[in-house]
Amino acid sequence: MIRITSIRSAGFTLVELIITIIIMGILSAVVMANISARAQHSVTAQADEFRRNLSHLQLLAISQGLRLRLSVNASGTNYTVVSCTTPACTSTNPVIDPATGLNFSVDLIDGVTLAPASDNLDFDSLGRPVSGAALLTGTPARSYTLSGSDRSVTVSVLPITGFAQTAYN
Repeated sequence: MIRITSIRSAGFTLVELIITIIIMGILSAVVMANISARAQHSVTAQADEFRRNLSHLQLLAISQGLRLRLSVNASGTNYTVVSCTTPACTSTNPVIDPATGLNFSVDLIDGVTLAPASDNLDFDSLGRPVSGAALLTGTPARSYTLSGSDRSVTVSVLPITGFAQTAYN
């Protein structure tokens, strides 16, 4: 009796290759959608954190009875809170945040930037936004825009009260 054995060569069939390519295409589409959503979420999350930090800065100024300054670095990728012990407010040493015990300095991540860069905003010992000794009375007292990927969010500080609010663009 003669036996016929099939000899299968090593490799993939055309059907297996097509199925693999289709699966890879679906997976890459899902991954790209998640990356884009995460980048947009990052801008929103960091804007919310910035608004909360402005409120926290205001409360620190009131509780410590000091004039405190929010200082944005020249590249717009970091902001720091410093204590103003002189009228010119030349200090560059960050305030220690009592909530964390660390320097009150925040680095923005995922390519998010803060504008205007090289900007300062002072809160007096009553938590009011000031410039020198004068209260900021224009509406808004100051606006900051956090930008990244395809999204930007504006955080405004209201005059007199110093209340921070967020506007999603």
